[in-house]
Formats: sequence, structure tokens, C-alpha cells
Amino acid sequence: MQTLTAERAPAVSQTRVPRILAYLGAAAFAAAAAWFWLATKGVTVATAPQTGPDVAPQQAMRIYYRWFVTTLPQERYYVSIAIAGFLCLAATAVFLRNLLGRDRALARTGALATSAGSLLWITGSVAELGGHRAVGLMVTHANPIQTTNSIAFTIDTVTAAFALAGFAMIGAGMLAFAAAAAVQRRHRAWAAGTVVLALVMLATAGSYGAGHDSLSDLMLFAIGVAGLPAWLIGTGRIGGTGDAPPDPR
Repeated sequence: MQTLTAERAPAVSQTRVPRILAYLGAAAFAAAAAWFWLATKGVTVATAPQTGPDVAPQQAMRIYYRWFVTTLPQERYYVSIAIAGFLCLAATAVFLRNLLGRDRALARTGALATSAGSLLWITGSVAELGGHRAVGLMVTHANPIQTTNSIAFTIDTVTAAFALAGFAMIGAGMLAFAAAAAVQRRHRAWAAGTVVLALVMLATAGSYGAGHDSLSDLMLFAIGVAGLPAWLIGTGRIGGTGDAPPDPR
């Protein structure tokens, strides 16, 4: 009995840890997306102030950025939760590479692209958090409002570029994962769902490229609250079966 227990423990650990990471990532994405949506819709923070045509442009900017500073504490929280979700996504991609075949080009490509895309999104988000903190300090210390606005615009533009590249890479990686599963004729329902999510990821990248902020926010909410959690849970379940194909060597 002692010998059998010692032999089975590693196998249980190899399937349990990736599944736990996938489920944690699903929870993180759902929580971050819901919080993001509530904040942007003025539920957990005050709505953005509206100024009339009789207000001078510089005064309108001052009013806006005084409100913007009040949104930063919550932004730090939900972006940090989303970063944890993307870290879990990158780890799940590595596990999925092993499940679909370590030495197979499609599985390796999927893991590399998905992990790289996650890290790109994280990099852009960390830069955004630091940049927004700088903008907040400039507003509260009475710096020239036009300079503050220019810096904020630059930060948001750079962050959007990172998000575009990140979602495009993740979408390409998921297509590679789906192709790897299709070649093996395994997990067909999961592969079909992966293709759908990959196309949504690519559409999200396109919305950033087109500069449609409202569409980008909607896509982020849909991906975070439903798309990625469902995919991560499904990936955790197929990994929990432990029926990985043998590595061809």
C-alpha cells in the first residue's frame, strides 16, 4: 500500500495543480471584469462629470481629471486581479502544451503565443497603473492641465498598443491549440469553443486597432466575465482526466 501511494501522488499532483490554477484564473477574470464594468458604468465610483459648452476647455479638463483621480484606487484593484488571471492563463498554456504533446509544433506554438500575449497585456497594464498614478499626482499638485492631458493621452495610447498585441497573440495561440487538438481528433467540443474564443480575442485586438473604446470595453467585459472563465474551466476539466497522448519521440 505504501508503494502504491508513493507512485500515485505525483500523478495526482500533476493534474490537480494545473486544474487549480485554471480555476483560480477563471475566478480572477470574472471578478476583475465585473468590477471593471461596474466602475466604468458609474456604479462603484461616481460617473464622469458632464460639462456644458459654456465651460472653458481648460476648466473642463480640470473637472474631468479631478474626477479621474477618484477612480484610480479601484482601477489598481481590478487591474491587479486581472494580472493574476493572465498569469494563471500563461501557466495553463504551458500545462496545455504538455497535455497536447510537448514535441508537437502546434502545441508549442500555442503555449508560446498565449504566454507571450499574456505577458504583453501584463506589461501594458503595469505601465498603465504607473502612468495613471503619475497623472493623479500631477493633478493633485496643480501641474499644467494641458501637459497632464498630453501625458495621459500618451499613456492610454501605449497601453492600447500593448493590449492589441497581447490579444492578437493570445488569439493566435488559441487557434494553434485548437488545431493541435483537431489533428489528434481529441476534445472536439473544447477545440470548437477554443476557436470561437480565439476569434473573439482577435476581434478585440481589432477594436483596439480601430480606436473604438466603447467596443473594446464591451469586448473586455465579455471575455473576462464569460469567455476566458469558461475556457479555463473547460481546460482544467480536460486536463483533470489525465488522458494526455504519449509524446512521439
